[in-house]
Amino acid sequence: MSKEIINGIESESIKIADGDVIAVAQKIISKSENRYLDISQLSPSEEALTLSRKIDKDPKFIQAILNESKKVVRYRMGVLIVEHKLGFIHANAGIDRSNTDQEKDIVLLLPENPDNSAKIISESLSQHFQKNISVIITDTMGRPFRNGIVGFTIGSHNIECLLDERGKNDLFGNKLKVTQIGIADELAAAASLLMGQAAQKKPVVLIKGYKFNQTNLSDSQSLIRSEEEDLFR
Repeated sequence: MSKEIINGIESESIKIADGDVIAVAQKIISKSENRYLDISQLSPSEEALTLSRKIDKDPKFIQAILNESKKVVRYRMGVLIVEHKLGFIHANAGIDRSNTDQEKDIVLLLPENPDNSAKIISESLSQHFQKNISVIITDTMGRPFRNGIVGFTIGSHNIECLLDERGKNDLFGNKLKVTQIGIADELAAAASLLMGQAAQKKPVVLIKGYKFNQTNLSDSQSLIRSEEEDLFR
């Protein structure tokens, strides 16, 4: 995957600078890591069969979701929300059918370790261009109380994912008590606008000009709120 991104950057004669952030769509990471699954080969469990009747989904597809999940969080007709093995809450465990060949019953799973995938790409690009390059791997998700999906980060390397503003003062001298900014998610949402969700064919976006604290680097796991602090679970 790193080689393809490097070739794309060089073919467009794009100048890379220290601090640039490369946003990469999850789908091409999963494809490059051969995360395809033929769900016709799965045998649904009793739990999958029960959920299938309740939400009117293919029991084999539900079994694929359960295999990628820690637990079911919510469900209703046509919708299954789970806690993915990677820790975040996702519809259908992030399993995707779009932009894949549907002649067979093939789905695409999320990367097994997206932070490590981001690390490999970041280190390869940084070495090739001799620049300090950060990488985020993006997916899309729905949100409580809001219509529409937005981009978010499922993997990252060499970037400050979460900016903690607690203890700082606002313009009026009031001390901030709860403000934490999901930097990596905001960058992912911006990149997702350019990537598109249909046939745009723009799975890689270069983000230039954003300055972050190089001494406060973290991976995407820092963005996951614990169950004890989550009001929606």
